Amino acid sequence: MVDGARPEASVDDAVRIEDDPVLPSRRGTSSPDERERVVAEALAHAEARDAVYRRPLADGSGWWKVALASLLLLLAAGFAVAPPAWLGKPAPVTLAAATRARGARLSLYLQARQVEAFRVVEGRLPLDLAEAGEALPGVRYLRSSGRVYQLVAVGPDGRAIVWDSTRPVPPIQREGARIPGVEGPS
Repeated sequence: MVDGARPEASVDDAVRIEDDPVLPSRRGTSSPDERERVVAEALAHAEARDAVYRRPLADGSGWWKVALASLLLLLAAGFAVAPPAWLGKPAPVTLAAATRARGARLSLYLQARQVEAFRVVEGRLPLDLAEAGEALPGVRYLRSSGRVYQLVAVGPDGRAIVWDSTRPVPPIQREGARIPGVEGPS
C-alpha cells in the first residue's frame, strides 16, 4: 500500500446489520435444504419485526381521544345547524339603483348581440332566446315580425327598459354607459 492511498474495501469488510439475515456468499446453485433454511430465516426475521408493531394499547389509554373527537363532532354539528350570533352573518350585497339599471341595460345589449349573431348565421330571427344561445335572466324576447324584435327587462324602479331592433342607437349608449366597439351618437 502506498502512503496516502486508501485501502480497497471488500464485501467481507462491510458492516453487517444484526437484524438482516445473512445470505450465503457461495456462487452457483443451492440445495433445497439451504433454500428452505434461508426462507425460514427471512420469515422469522419479518415475524420478529412485525411483532414490535402488534403490541396492543394499554387498557384505558385512548378514552380521552374518543371523548374529545365526540365533543368536537357535536360542536361542529351544532354550529352547522344553528350558528351562534357571535359568529356574525355577512352583510347582504346591495347595489345602487343606478348600478342595477346599468346591469339591466347591459343584459339587453348582450342579449341583442346574441340575437343579431344568430340572425347573421341562420338568416332568420330565433323563435326564443334559448335558440340564440344562453338566455340571460330577467330578459324577455318579443318577436314582432321576421326582422323586428324587442328585448324587455325590468329596471330597479319597476319600469320596463326596452331594446328595439329598429332603433339605430342602443338605449345603453343614450344612458351614458360606454361599451367598447359600440359607437354612440356624435
